[in-house]
Amino acid sequence: AEMKKILFLQRILASLIDLMVVYLPCQFLVFVLFPNLDSAHIWLPVFLFILYNVLVTTYFSGQTLGKYFAGLKVASQSSSMMEMGQREAVKILYFLPLIGLIFILVSLMIYLKEGQFLHDKMGQSEVIVSGRH
Repeated sequence: AEMKKILFLQRILASLIDLMVVYLPCQFLVFVLFPNLDSAHIWLPVFLFILYNVLVTTYFSGQTLGKYFAGLKVASQSSSMMEMGQREAVKILYFLPLIGLIFILVSLMIYLKEGQFLHDKMGQSEVIVSGRH
């Protein structure tokens, strides 16, 4: 149970790092580049963030920058771009206005019960401590 708690905190840390280093700068850039496109402000940064996650986890041993610094990586049956895409696309649900919060809460409940978030289950993957099996 203690390891599960530590892994949870590592995962939160990894997510915060990725959001700060990738998502927020994307949001800022989109805001600056497309000041008049309201829908672009919401969806373009999300799309870029998901794309970043797919490409980076596919080509860098299942690690985003956040996961690297938190000592984690994504482990899946095949680390194909298709599978990572399926895993990461589920995260779009978390960004939906209003209902996104419900998906986040559902995902947290699944994690507390089974040790996997919604996007882990949908992508048939798990996040493990990197380099220490």
